[in-house]
Amino acid sequence: MATKKLLLLFAFLTFSFTASAQYYGNGVNRSIGQNARMDHSTKKKNDKKIDYAESTVEYFTKELNLDGLQQAAIKGIINDYKTPMDEIMAMDITDAEKQDKMREIGDKIDVEILKLLSKEQSEKYLKMKEDQMKKMKR
Repeated sequence: MATKKLLLLFAFLTFSFTASAQYYGNGVNRSIGQNARMDHSTKKKNDKKIDYAESTVEYFTKELNLDGLQQAAIKGIINDYKTPMDEIMAMDITDAEKQDKMREIGDKIDVEILKLLSKEQSEKYLKMKEDQMKKMKR
């Protein structure tokens, strides 16, 4: 009788530890691929889309000290050209042709933005564009 109780206690303890090893995601993840190792609680943080116009305006505001009216106008300009830029990226043309077309749109955007800036801001904006071009050529 004592042997049966001991055996039953041993079996109970063995199976209870095995069951708790799988509890709350601490067990084996049998998923395939890199996502198997990823913490799924952080996945929602990475799903947030970045608004290109908003991030650009934030950067320009920091660098050029834009006022509220300039911020709104520049955001509108960038949003106006978003669709044509997306269309160019979707075209079945060479990368060089895409780059040329994007440069044309970029030049149009620059002209419109420069109209909104003060002399100091314009000089700083042109310097930023020049530095950006140097980085791209590397």
